[in-house]
Amino acid sequence: MTIASARLRAAGFAAGFLLFPQLVHAHGVVGDRFFPASIASDDPFAADELALPTISLGNHEEDYDFEYTKTILPHVSLSLEGGYVDAHPPGGGASGWDNFEITPTWQFLTDPKAEFVMSAAMSFEIGGSGSKSVADTFTTYTPKLLFGKGFGDLPDSMALLRPLAVTGVVGYAIPGTSGESKAIEWSGAVEYSLLYLQNDVRDQGFSKFVAHLTPLVEFAMTSSTDAGGGGTTGTINPGILWSGQYTQLGIEAVIPVNHASGDTVGALLQLHFYVDDIFPHSLGTPIFGGNK
Repeated sequence: MTIASARLRAAGFAAGFLLFPQLVHAHGVVGDRFFPASIASDDPFAADELALPTISLGNHEEDYDFEYTKTILPHVSLSLEGGYVDAHPPGGGASGWDNFEITPTWQFLTDPKAEFVMSAAMSFEIGGSGSKSVADTFTTYTPKLLFGKGFGDLPDSMALLRPLAVTGVVGYAIPGTSGESKAIEWSGAVEYSLLYLQNDVRDQGFSKFVAHLTPLVEFAMTSSTDAGGGGTTGTINPGILWSGQYTQLGIEAVIPVNHASGDTVGALLQLHFYVDDIFPHSLGTPIFGGNK
């Protein structure tokens, strides 16, 4: 999570504040850039936030997930994730709670001028914490490297590309059993900020609602690294986010990249709360280290 005072010092974003006062984001701001919380892939910020619910529909399954992230120290957070699975493939079905997952994250690099941020995380999916009918009985450990980069430093000849930003995650999933394959998990997002276009490139005369929109395309892939573990599976998710001061709404299509990834196009919906903006002097601050 970036420091609030540094965020508010950003001249470009201050202009955005004057034009759109409800967007005083304490969340996901690096320099002039605001990175909305992505849905299918983790964003690189150690922030106080709550995603509730995240609903995934399609491919003969409905998932209802939550994720709460709490800052422990400035730039260090701990998240808890879980959810309910209702699967009904042809010939059978199962439902129940999925395993809980705990992820400490360290946002170790923030460069406002370059609109660049990088974090390291370690996820623990706790085996046996969910229902036997849908959850693994073994624990999976996944070290991750996360990053975000805005392109506000492009030359004037490419000014219309300055609202572009990318985020990415690369992790290595290590199951706690020899019966499952290790895998590289790689995901990310390409997003185009209409707010950045309006405030930092060219005044388009957008309404407040339109200026809060961020079209994006996410992807989430898994590639087995063991012989016989199968190929790459995943989805590509085009969609759009609306970001206010306290909440964010998002909807994406879920398109399987191959037959092994699914046979129907689904949907992903999320309501996201910026806890650090809702409770800037209490629940939205680190447990240790005072106000950010």
